[in-house]
Amino acid sequence: MPAAHPSLRELKLLELSSGAAGPVAARYFAEQGATVVRVESAKRPDFLRILQLTPDSPHGLDGAPMFILLNPNKESVSVNLKTAEGKQIVERLVAWADVVLENFSPGVMARLGLDYQRLRRVRPDLIMLSGCLFGQTGPQRGYPGFGGQGTAIAGFNHLTGWPDRESYGPYGTLTDSLAPRYAALAVAGALLERRRTGRGQYIDLSQIEAGVYSLSELVVRYAANGEIPSRRGNRSEQAAPHAVVPCAGEDRWIAIAVFDDDSWRALCRVMGDPDWARDPDYATGEGRLRHEPELDRRLAEWTSGVEPYALMAKLQAAGVEAGVVQTLDDLLADPQLAHRGHFEEIEHAHLGRLRFERSGFRLSENPGGLDRPGPNLGEHNQRVLGEYLGLDAVEIAALAELGALE
Repeated sequence: MPAAHPSLRELKLLELSSGAAGPVAARYFAEQGATVVRVESAKRPDFLRILQLTPDSPHGLDGAPMFILLNPNKESVSVNLKTAEGKQIVERLVAWADVVLENFSPGVMARLGLDYQRLRRVRPDLIMLSGCLFGQTGPQRGYPGFGGQGTAIAGFNHLTGWPDRESYGPYGTLTDSLAPRYAALAVAGALLERRRTGRGQYIDLSQIEAGVYSLSELVVRYAANGEIPSRRGNRSEQAAPHAVVPCAGEDRWIAIAVFDDDSWRALCRVMGDPDWARDPDYATGEGRLRHEPELDRRLAEWTSGVEPYALMAKLQAAGVEAGVVQTLDDLLADPQLAHRGHFEEIEHAHLGRLRFERSGFRLSENPGGLDRPGPNLGEHNQRVLGEYLGLDAVEIAALAELGALE
């Protein structure tokens, strides 16, 4: 009979990863109550722990805001993987865990003797996910990179910016944000498969491919007619006006999109049916698309003296798609996000009250939540080694003496 499938609250996940992509994937499970143990080492700390580290940093590796915010609800055990005893600790944790997630460069786990073929001998039904820029196979598998390169290689930068200028690229490391979602879904699927069959499996995830898959519409268009879409600024091929235009106030903007003639007529009514909007060329989507620059100019003249939130409410009530371009201050005060509890305040021992973000989904049977900040390095050594692995104080002290816990 297949092994009983644990609920998310009973799930045990072992994380050997750094940065954003791996930790965010594991974080989805931590938020739903899974026990997530991070294997770390002061000898080679997560680069987010040292991102803002200076000689004057009062809390050292334990005071890195980005690391703390990306790793809530997790436990940290400090293990030196360069020692035989450290590798043995990881093997025992693999036997304890349901899932292993790692995002080292290809070949690192094999050189450590901790690759899937070795670890499945420790736990035959192991589910293991490896996530890196290009995946574990292929001529570029060994290229070390991050989401910034991944975003460009996957094609996003070519599509982002103004048509008469260089590619600008979307904000942030986009594939670092996309890949964790695919990773979490793949792990959930593997858990379901193991529930049905009793078999584990190895998941090889490429950030680049996750990014390319997210642009599949453009791939299909090229395959169908050789078309290579490029940068369009804020404009759309299907909608006009489709623009971000200024509002009253300093650096205040609103996005407005009109996809059909009914929405255009509604926009005209909100604007007070100005004479210029009665031009017959504007009556159809094709005509409006031919006159985008003029439409954008006229729209901006109208919006520039109006408070953005009042305008958004008025347009939405009329059936016109519109949204304020929100600043970080706006987001932190957003009533919709507040209603859903998107931000949760948690006390950190060194940094005080911090706002952590929830994921965008809520499960009806397990709403989840955040109650602990990202851990200090090795904060949970005693619990992990003692409660989870059953080692006594003498054995733990001996491992520390041998340099396996650092």
